[in-house]
Amino acid sequence: MPCLQCENNLWKFGETGRCQYESKSQCDEANADYYAEETYNDYPQSATNNAKRAIKYKEENGSDCGTSVGWTRAGQLARRERLSRSTIARMASFKRHQQHKDVPYDEGCGGIMWDAWGGTSGVEWAIRKLEQIDNIMESKIKNDIDHDYHFHFTQEMMEELHGNGELVVLVEEDDKEMVVKFTYGNEEVETEDYEIGDDEIMDLAKELKDINNKYKKNS
Repeated sequence: MPCLQCENNLWKFGETGRCQYESKSQCDEANADYYAEETYNDYPQSATNNAKRAIKYKEENGSDCGTSVGWTRAGQLARRERLSRSTIARMASFKRHQQHKDVPYDEGCGGIMWDAWGGTSGVEWAIRKLEQIDNIMESKIKNDIDHDYHFHFTQEMMEELHGNGELVVLVEEDDKEMVVKFTYGNEEVETEDYEIGDDEIMDLAKELKDINNKYKKNS
């Protein structure tokens, strides 16, 4: 799970997150954007069939079993709607009711509600899917912090780098300027490190402003 409990009983988002949330729900809510983009409907057809069977029995025979949430879930599965991570998490947590799955529809609520939530195939899919989603999210978090700066090459810049063997670009960020020289080829090239503020570098930076602006327009 991306939201993990820390030793001080606070919660953090991901292994590398900061322990700053007082509860898991607060952590989940604060990081909802990581889940909002994707929905999924690759659950097995048998989960859809299980939900349809439960709905059909209720329509034909009536049933006081379950809650509106459970029957809403059955309707989603029956229509093969796309499910959010939070919905999949609820399906996965329904695993706790598995011991009642074999109760006949006409003898209790265990069997019909188990099928309403997708049955064994649906719940097991949800458990696997939730783990897959969270692994992807965890990887995304790590990738977001594994580098300090992202530089995007335009096609024109790549052509100049490949054609001339080098490319000099002025990078501006947070009111600071830095000249970066990229080289390309089979031979090793000795490089020098410059500190921002050196007179020579700042003079060169001024000369490169026009080049930098040209690339920005094509980015």
